[in-house]
Amino acid sequence: MAGPSTGPNPTGVALDPPAPAERSEAAPGVLPYVGLATVLLLWGLGPPVSKLITAPPLTASFARLWTSSLAMLAVGLVSGHRPSRASMRTSLIGGVAFGLNSLVFFTALSNASIATITVIGSLQPAVVMLGASRLFGERVNRRVIAWTAVAIGGAVVAVLGAGASVHSNVLGVLCSIGSLLAMGVYFLASKQARRSLGAWEYVTGVMLWASILVTPVVAVGGGLGHLDAIDHIDWFWLFVMLIGPGVGGQLIMGWSVRWVPVSLSAMILLGSTVVSILAAWPIHGEQPTVVQLVGCTITLGAVGLILQGR
Repeated sequence: MAGPSTGPNPTGVALDPPAPAERSEAAPGVLPYVGLATVLLLWGLGPPVSKLITAPPLTASFARLWTSSLAMLAVGLVSGHRPSRASMRTSLIGGVAFGLNSLVFFTALSNASIATITVIGSLQPAVVMLGASRLFGERVNRRVIAWTAVAIGGAVVAVLGAGASVHSNVLGVLCSIGSLLAMGVYFLASKQARRSLGAWEYVTGVMLWASILVTPVVAVGGGLGHLDAIDHIDWFWLFVMLIGPGVGGQLIMGWSVRWVPVSLSAMILLGSTVVSILAAWPIHGEQPTVVQLVGCTITLGAVGLILQGR
């Protein structure tokens, strides 16, 4: 957990004093930031890898969430843990938000380019800042706000610089915005829940609630009737998503966010926008232009300056 707001704070994010139950825990140094950097890479690979899945969006979302839930339960069984009523109750909001994000994200992939989806998602720090100020007393100074705006601007340049390769329809844009808002809620809910839950407990609860949420939607939408459309190649990419951006990324994120201001976490993950755009080149042939590369450089540079002094 980041320390109280007194004393030097190079991140520029001030915090109100932590709750009494949190004061006895020592922050594990730079490891949370290493974790966030890992999540940056894993989540950045998520959009281009997900687009390799050819099954219908609802079907793919259903399969991804339930395989993730079963994997988390299996880990718990081996380690002697199981979800409790309290942990399921605490993880409800995060699970619902994550489930909604999964539904609209897969739909967005079918109606918008990866660049469009990721640049809209890059606005997430602005959403998280507003919520973090009210919920956790995080007060962001002008320096951080300025560099966050620069980072978001760089991401916008990266998308606009794609020229004709950028494509989306109204549904794609709306689903991308829905994903943005859902992930904003997920970030805030994760920070709140991790005050009382361990990373495994929280992520397991999130996956189970998300799976429960998408199941009736998939059933009504006819997605369950297309499970046979998931071929062996799709299952391979679903497995890659499971161990990488899925369970792997969620567990690392769930642990790291306990120790880092949630608004700062969202700022760092702006870098995943750059990873998505660059990874889309070898995976999908969406070659970035010079202007895009400039925008990516601006974003990474601004995020680096935000972290300067850590």
